[in-house]
Amino acid sequence: MTTRVNLETIINSTIFNVQRSTSKLSKLQEQISTGKKINRPSDAPAGARRILNIRSEVFRLDQYASNVQSATQSLNFNSSTLQNTANILQRIQELTMQGVNDTTDSDGRKIIAIEINQLVESILQSANTKRSGRYIFAGTKTKTVPFVATRNSNGEISAITYKGNREKIEHPVGPGTTVQVNQTGNEVFISNKLFSSIINIRDSFASGSAVSAQNELDNLGNAHNSVLNSMAKAGSVANTLELTGNRITDTKLTLNEILASTESADITELVLRLKEQEFIFQASLASGSIILNISILDYL
Repeated sequence: MTTRVNLETIINSTIFNVQRSTSKLSKLQEQISTGKKINRPSDAPAGARRILNIRSEVFRLDQYASNVQSATQSLNFNSSTLQNTANILQRIQELTMQGVNDTTDSDGRKIIAIEINQLVESILQSANTKRSGRYIFAGTKTKTVPFVATRNSNGEISAITYKGNREKIEHPVGPGTTVQVNQTGNEVFISNKLFSSIINIRDSFASGSAVSAQNELDNLGNAHNSVLNSMAKAGSVANTLELTGNRITDTKLTLNEILASTESADITELVLRLKEQEFIFQASLASGSIILNISILDYL
């Protein structure tokens, strides 16, 4: 039995085929112009989902990389400040050893006390160092001056009060991984009796005596070692962060390669397909023009 197809069906089918060919041409042209084989989720839902997941992971790694850089800068800055403090403490140790020596008389000790007084002021400045407008040794109270000096009638520091806290500042540098980027003023300057030891040594020498200064030698040495340990700790964390940063960079490189292979189009292949589709389109138009020119008069 022969199936009858009326003229309207043929015309509609022809128009549909031409439109479909036009749509394919448009899609191929878009892929060539963008260099991407997936420009919207409907192009390839599974591939689009994979691309979104990769981009999300790359974005997350970018944030970790930024945190690593910020943490490293903070640690290096803190380490530099601690190095300056350690150098001052070393000078104070040298002056103290000189002052407790029997060859130094009372007047000599008073001269030493003057220099130590200047050095303790320098340490106070280091302890109140700011970076980007924030105090680095104040714990999480970064807007609060961490160390406040009480002064005697001569304007000399007689005591130091810590106004910061003991809270850590941590940066996430990986899934479930954080690093502490600060060291609190309490652990660096207070718990080791750094300020109180230096003040006692200065006052001892200022009075011309070496007795109290002699008793503070061990405390001064411990304070110096404590600052060196804090500096070493900052350096160690910075070194670990360098490895973390390298690992993040390598992972991003791999993900970007996967993203490129998933998303990027093969231009040569697309051009060939475009030429093929153009031929099909032209053929559709040619056949369509023949069909659309047919009328009932052609059968009379």
